[in-house]
Amino acid sequence: MMTEEGKEARRQKMETMAAAWEDPELTAFMEWLGEQGFTDIRLFISARRLVFLAVQCQELKRHEYGHSRMYIVEAAWKGEYCCAYASSLTDGSRAEIVRRLKETAGVYINREIPQGIAESKDFRGQRWREIDQEAVGESLMCAEREALSCEKAHFVEMCEYRQYEETVVLLDGQMHYLADDDGDCTVTVRVVAKDGDSVAVATKSGIADGGGWEAGPRDNTHDWHSRNQQEEFREIVCGLARRAAEDARLGLHAQRIASGRYPIVIENCVMAELTGHYLPMFYGENLMHHTSALAGKEHEQVGCDLLRLEEDPFSRKGTCRRRIDDEGTPVSKKALLRNGVFENVLYNSKSGDKAGDGSTGNGFKPDVTADIGTSATNVILSSEAGTCSREELLQSVREGIYITKIEGMFAGGSTESGDFSLLASGNRIIDGKLGGAVNQFTISGNICELWKDIEMIGDDPVYRMADRACVVSPSVKAAGLMVSGE
Repeated sequence: MMTEEGKEARRQKMETMAAAWEDPELTAFMEWLGEQGFTDIRLFISARRLVFLAVQCQELKRHEYGHSRMYIVEAAWKGEYCCAYASSLTDGSRAEIVRRLKETAGVYINREIPQGIAESKDFRGQRWREIDQEAVGESLMCAEREALSCEKAHFVEMCEYRQYEETVVLLDGQMHYLADDDGDCTVTVRVVAKDGDSVAVATKSGIADGGGWEAGPRDNTHDWHSRNQQEEFREIVCGLARRAAEDARLGLHAQRIASGRYPIVIENCVMAELTGHYLPMFYGENLMHHTSALAGKEHEQVGCDLLRLEEDPFSRKGTCRRRIDDEGTPVSKKALLRNGVFENVLYNSKSGDKAGDGSTGNGFKPDVTADIGTSATNVILSSEAGTCSREELLQSVREGIYITKIEGMFAGGSTESGDFSLLASGNRIIDGKLGGAVNQFTISGNICELWKDIEMIGDDPVYRMADRACVVSPSVKAAGLMVSGE
């Protein structure tokens, strides 16, 4: 049993923590667990909130606000690791938490007893933005009108705003804590084009608030009441709508294409999707188990000299900005590929210890109730030299294919071999200009060979989510890919 002096010391520590986490009920819960005989106690807390707005036919169709909180309790019971999950820590749920902790003691043989936190730190940047719902809705309606004013635009299937924030806290039995947050504001517009019997669809997504989210003072609040902010947001959304409408128009009357090897320009969103799928090739456990196409190629040339791929958790280009991972290890900026050379492996604490290198700050939970895995924050593909406009990429091709969409990535792309075989669609490139739409063809190759064949890198980066990571990529021009068509 804890002495009154010990309880008072914990209460004093908790008062400091409460200013950051604002949940004084945690004090009593952590004390109570200790009194039940549990040791090495650690609490993982995930608090999430979401705002979602969608317009259609010039009306606000959906407006949702939600928030949730999940607690993951880890401890040692009679020297063995145990774990329990709960959505609250009220008196009524405590007995169930204890029952689950005791039942799981020794069950999770691959998990280690939690380590204490050396020093309390709060890395949160207060990312949440109090929006003006009416202003956001009006901007979305303006974007819908903008899309429908474009040639052949038939219907705006989706015009949505999404704002998300997650706060993560690690708290140990001594009331030491680490706190961090993550969040984004994004917009998605999907437009249907129609001409006679031909129908095509294009989707564009963008970050609606790329600046002002660097971690800073806790009083660094944000709002949407500035006219400049509203105008900037409207420009972003309307720009996405115009591009979605134009891409949909370009996809009309698609035809088949003859099989062969063609020079290829891969659109930014497709290159981001490819890059995201092959991120696990950089994960330490996959390299050690030889389930990565990069196994044994550390510090070797696996891409062209132009190619740079780096993880940058502090970049405004991406949506995933953290200061610590889910194990409490500080994140860092690191090059995965530099001048096409495989530079760094991504480790969580377990895989890093096995490799003798330690964690690289890439220990993340794929789901709040899952064990720690490996993932990344913002992964950015860029050029080591100059970049080119889309027009310059196209002008470099006399006869080729501009790929705007791929399908079957999960089944058709192997991270173990690096091979891929994917259904694709896009447009012909004829004498440096976009031609008619083509579809129902398959592109095949190997991701490392594709990296080596990159000849030009664009200046038009966009983001795409890949599990927990945010992948940012511009369009690229590659020397060639095998195409299976007619």
